[in-house]
This record gives sequence, C-alpha cells and structure tokens, in this order.
Amino acid sequence: MTRKRLGIALCSLGLIFVIFGGVWMTVIFPIISKIPGDLHYIVHTQGMVRVLDSDTLQLVQYEVKGTRDYWVERCSGNTAYIYEDITFVDATNQQDLPSLSTNALYAVDRTTRKNVPGYGDQDRYGYWTFPLFAQEGKDYPVWLTGYPTTLDAQYMGEEDYMGLHVLIYRCPTPEEGLVVPKGLFTQEMKIHQWLEMKVEPISGTAVYFEGSSRRTTMIPVPDDLFPNTNPAEFVEMTVYDDLLTYAPETVDMLVSDAKYYAWKLPIVRTYVPWSLIGLGLILSLVGGIVIARRRPTPTLATVT
Repeated sequence: MTRKRLGIALCSLGLIFVIFGGVWMTVIFPIISKIPGDLHYIVHTQGMVRVLDSDTLQLVQYEVKGTRDYWVERCSGNTAYIYEDITFVDATNQQDLPSLSTNALYAVDRTTRKNVPGYGDQDRYGYWTFPLFAQEGKDYPVWLTGYPTTLDAQYMGEEDYMGLHVLIYRCPTPEEGLVVPKGLFTQEMKIHQWLEMKVEPISGTAVYFEGSSRRTTMIPVPDDLFPNTNPAEFVEMTVYDDLLTYAPETVDMLVSDAKYYAWKLPIVRTYVPWSLIGLGLILSLVGGIVIARRRPTPTLATVT
C-alpha cells in the first residue's frame, strides 16, 4: 500500500508541474512581460536642426540636444496611457528651444505594444514600439510622434552591434511625402523623412537610431519689385529639417538593457515552463512505474 501511495503522490505532483508549466506560458508570462504600470525612461538625442526665419525666409541652423521623456500616466485594463514629452536645447548655450518642443499621449496595448485606436490624444494605429521577439524578415507598421499616419519599418537585414545581434529597419516616407492636414494655427505641410533603427529582436529595443526629416509648406513671397502692390506668390519652402541620432549615453543605456532582457526573457518565456513540464512528466512516469510494479510473491518453504 505504501508503494501505491508513493506512486500516486508522484503522479499528482507531476501533473501539478505540467499544469503549472502550461499556466506559466499562457497566463503568467504574458502578465509579467506587459508594459509596466510604473514605466518611466528618458532618451537623449543630438544633432542639427534648421528652422525657417519668417522675416528673412532663410533657414537658421542650431546644434541641438534633445530629450524624450516617457512615462505611464495611468493604466485602464490592458491599456497603458503613455505620455511623451519632447524638448530641445541649443547645444552651444543650453538655451531652451520651445518652438521645437512637442508632446503626445499614446494609448498602448500593454501586451502587444500596439496603439489602441480611438484612445490617447489621436486616433493611432500600428506599433508604439517594436514588440517582444520581433521576427526576422518581417516589416512592422510604427507610429512616430508628429506624423499623420503609420510608417512601415522595413526589414533591411541583420548585423552584430556592440555585442548584440540586431535587426536593421528603415522607415522612409513616400517619394511625394506625407501630408499633414491644416490645423487651427498651422498650415498644411508635407513631411519627407528617412530613418534607420537597429533593434535587438528579443526585447524589441531600438538600440540605435539615426534619421532626418524635412517639412515643407506653401509660403507667400512678396514681389521683389512691387511688394506692396503686386499679389504675393505662394512658393513651397522648407520650414524645418533635422539630422538626429541617439546620444552616446543613451546608446549605452539601451544596449545594457537589451543585453539583460536578451538572456532573461528566453529563460522566463521558454526554459522555466518547459523545465516544469519536463519535470512533471518525469515524476508522472516514475509514479506510474512505481504503481505498476508488483511486489514479489513470497514462496512457502516445503517441509519434509
């Protein structure tokens, strides 16, 4: 009877491990891999920005340092409301450049990293950031702040970068540009852009970024000879362009985070649950053998 009880106990314990491994994969991992409710991080950019001077109709160039501050304002169910605050300072004198500042409120699915249409401060689609376990060879539609629609992050290949295996993506605008509709205080504009990112696929972390964007609009230009009498001619002019990349300290931070999650996530996602399932199957098998094994039948000695 003791042997049978031991076998049943082993089978029961094995079944518990198998069930828990399945629950880990389907329930626990999706929960612990969600965008955290206390998310807050800052990335720094650097580069060049040129802005049109409305008096001279000439582009004024600045060497700039940019800051993108992200934090979760609140969560509602599986939706995280993520605030993004973008600011710039003149790198030569550290003066704020408020005309370049902007902000946005994203509504993001905490599991898939996709925008939730109809929420946030704009009706957005596509990905807020690359998902976990990004797939080699697959393009991802992403929504960038300041753009009127998604852009396809087009897969371009892979390489090794600062000790990481990364996927390379580019986000170009159409040749004719993207039209930003006229706003209450802004004219209709066109955006022309190219953007390259290097993404660590397991964590979905973009560890490298470099891009350039240009905005044009129709500007009334007075007649040179008769500025007060002849009607102004509308000319398409560049009102803004930039060339920006991540600052070195941001690259170091993102690479460090990506390396950590690149080994941690596979363990948590795959090795832990399958180890539990494997252990459970072994225990169940041993328990079954113990139950099935019969005790040897004692033989009676023959008395002569």
